Amino acid sequence: MSHITDKDRNAFHGVNPSTSSAQPSQEVVVESSNDTALNIAKVFFYMFAGLLITALVAFGVGAIVYYNVVVLESENMTTIYLGMVIGAAIALIIDMIVINVVLLKGKHSILVPGIIYAVLVGIMFSMLTIVIDWRLIGMAFGITAVSFALMGLIAFLTKGNLSPILIIIMGLAIGAGLLALFNWIYALATGTVIETIWWVLQFAILALVMFVSLFDMWRIKKIAEAGAMNNNIALYCAFTIYTDFINVFIRILYFLVLIFGRRK
Repeated sequence: MSHITDKDRNAFHGVNPSTSSAQPSQEVVVESSNDTALNIAKVFFYMFAGLLITALVAFGVGAIVYYNVVVLESENMTTIYLGMVIGAAIALIIDMIVINVVLLKGKHSILVPGIIYAVLVGIMFSMLTIVIDWRLIGMAFGITAVSFALMGLIAFLTKGNLSPILIIIMGLAIGAGLLALFNWIYALATGTVIETIWWVLQFAILALVMFVSLFDMWRIKKIAEAGAMNNNIALYCAFTIYTDFINVFIRILYFLVLIFGRRK
């Protein structure tokens, strides 16, 4: 195990090593706190920019496709659109790999591949705007935004260590996997699923993505406090909570669709 020096410990807690040996200064603490807040604000700015790109692409592509397929009854557009969605799904996987490789090498910004990722997600989400009432989509977005705000408050205001949440996340993941496997085997044997287990599974998955989001936001706070937040790290942190937001949004939208039904 590597030895952790006082300098490393001070850096992790956002203390300037050059001033740590001197008399504590309130001004230094305030500056460190401001830097932390600015870095966290930068992360959320990037995240909401990505969500805005995704929303504009999703509703734009969805409106064009819906008009051509449903109103004009264009079969060519249906074929083109299916090709776009399949291509976007494949490109999404490739782009995710590119983002991680570029980040590891640290020589280039992940801004461009991040924008491409948001556009590709928008193309795939355009399917939702075609088959689901836009009011339900807006409601799901609002609920997700409020949920994220509450989790953000918990993560950023908590003084303690939230690492134990990993145990909850692992437990939920294992439990959900076992429930899904059992219900799948039962469905193969009987031709139907156990409805109670199915509902428990759905809420377990929702709880799982919520806890993952909470833990990711807490990690972002610790990175910002440690002074390790350069622009590329901020972009990657934004990418992380962007995907968390999307996962929570999908689950909430799924429940709303089950409750209120579809539009088209």
